Amino acid sequence: MFIDIWTIINPIIRTFVYIIALYSIGSILFKLHFQKYLNDEINFFCNKIIKNSAFLGFLISILAFISIAGNLGGELKSIFELELIELSFETIQGKSNLYLIVGFSFLSLSNYFPPLVFRAFNILGAILIIISFIVVGHSLSQGIFSQFLVLIHIICISFWLGSFLPLRYMCTIKNFTNLYFIADNFGRYAVVYIGILILTGLIFSYILLGGILPLITSTYGNVLLIKLFIVSMILIIGAINKLRIVPEMKKDLSTGQIKLKNSINIEIISSVLVLFTTSILTTSLPTPMGM
Repeated sequence: MFIDIWTIINPIIRTFVYIIALYSIGSILFKLHFQKYLNDEINFFCNKIIKNSAFLGFLISILAFISIAGNLGGELKSIFELELIELSFETIQGKSNLYLIVGFSFLSLSNYFPPLVFRAFNILGAILIIISFIVVGHSLSQGIFSQFLVLIHIICISFWLGSFLPLRYMCTIKNFTNLYFIADNFGRYAVVYIGILILTGLIFSYILLGGILPLITSTYGNVLLIKLFIVSMILIIGAINKLRIVPEMKKDLSTGQIKLKNSINIEIISSVLVLFTTSILTTSLPTPMGM
């Protein structure tokens, strides 16, 4: 019974880790790419995302860490057993969560320092959070090449998903003329980022599956197909944004803002579903290769 509970709890915790981590890293990348187009209000909003994500990320990372003790003990009360908590420090998952905790701590601390240190702490925190994803799980079992693929994959998906909230917020600011230039440039960057994202994702998936057939014959492959389907839907919406909505925005900004905001809302919901299926793949299902 308790093992079944943790089978349910673990993907939920991991989903929140993915959401908070990717959106916080994405906000940092968004600022780095579009700083010259952002006013004080947008900068404040992005910094607010980073600050709130850091706080929530710190809490969820601690929860993820103590959940290791729960998994080891097989009972909910195991999270309070000191011996199991100490043992958690020796596990790969424990070390990964420690990277998360320290990374989110740097993001939190950055708010109390001047701009130069703020940026340095943001970048250092983002690096530590990214490292937490490549020192655990399927990528670790496949060596440096797979870890490199996951590293690039995370950076690309962070930029893509992490741009949703700032872009959505800009759609609510009346007569924010820079929105067109940001959205247009985002589309150009996204072509490169998403292209690399798809390439690294397909290569890594092929490595884990060991072929094409397991997509159909294994539970892992079936869940992966669902994930790929949702991703393809987001890509179609993104293409509509780039080819239709953004060009229309140049002619009619207010109407374009409404359309883009509605489109981004759908993309955000879809991205949460993608991250949930990813959490199931990484916490609850073995790969066809037995990893």
